[in-house]
Amino acid sequence: MFGKLSLSAVPYQNPIIMGAVGGSILLALAILTLITYYRQWTYLWKEWLTSLDHKRIGIMYIVLAFVMLLRGFSDAILMRSQQALAAGMSHGYLPPDHFNQIFSAHGTIMIIFAAMPFLVGLMNIVIPLQIGARDVAFPFLNSVSLWLTTAGALLVMVSLGVGEFSKAGWSGYAPLTELQYSPSTGVDYWLWALQIAGVGSLRPCRFWSG
Repeated sequence: MFGKLSLSAVPYQNPIIMGAVGGSILLALAILTLITYYRQWTYLWKEWLTSLDHKRIGIMYIVLAFVMLLRGFSDAILMRSQQALAAGMSHGYLPPDHFNQIFSAHGTIMIIFAAMPFLVGLMNIVIPLQIGARDVAFPFLNSVSLWLTTAGALLVMVSLGVGEFSKAGWSGYAPLTELQYSPSTGVDYWLWALQIAGVGSLRPCRFWSG
């Protein structure tokens, strides 16, 4: 079922990665516990997760953007602190491969999964109201676009703790993306995340109903 995926794909030996994974899991569990405690699952499912209201879809886009912004900001702190500590003769605290992954993930996240969802979220909320439209032309496809973008973002987040992300830069610098220089799963994560989010970027919200 899982193909070549095994426990060896989890980087147990790297305390920075495992600390980030552990913190993310604890935060997710805390949020799920609060939702369950206050019995909000039905409300979230009916009113938000399956909503076709352009305003609520826009808000969920913006929430996704801020979640990914937090991850991108964390990557930026790691990169800048590495550069500060590596000044002079020191090598800093990040191995070269890990730094390259953080560099690639940071650019991919900030452009594709933070800036773009934020702008699309604003478009979803504001433009129909500005032109007096009842909704976007294809509300269901608008929702599908949101969840495809979310799936792409989730792949980037999963690569934090299972396998690794691309080391070839956020725009995929050739020939670093070729099999000879990137034989691991990193470029696969990058490609699939961008392809899935790219399908989601064919957003029908540009075409408004009257």
